[in-house]
Amino acid sequence: MLGIAARSGLHCSRSLLARHTMKPTLIQAAHMTGSSATHWKAERYVSVITAGAIAGAVVAPSLAVDHILAVVLPLHTYWGMEQVFLDYIHVKALSLIVGWALKLLTAFSVVALLYFNQHDIGITQACKDVWNIKRDEQLD
Repeated sequence: MLGIAARSGLHCSRSLLARHTMKPTLIQAAHMTGSSATHWKAERYVSVITAGAIAGAVVAPSLAVDHILAVVLPLHTYWGMEQVFLDYIHVKALSLIVGWALKLLTAFSVVALLYFNQHDIGITQACKDVWNIKRDEQLD
């Protein structure tokens, strides 16, 4: 891959190419070990739980489902945004600042959503209310 880049006139270092490697496939992940394998599996589990919680919120909304959503949605978003920042922010100091800001925003989101679930209508009911705004206006 480095040879193709060099022949085409593109100048890039090995570390830059190493930083932008593809995520592992399911077969490759089965042979991974260590923290990268654990993180990869955790991302997949959270994705499955998120899909199940969204389906559960539609079929049988409850406080438990809202609490699950309050935790997994910010976590899922955190991991996605973390990858975007790793790909596009290459200044070390800026990367640290943005990384900590993302962590604080994620923690605040979890706490705020849990509070919203406990002391207000909850995530599921809020989504239903937003979904029905236009229909309610037409009925008036």
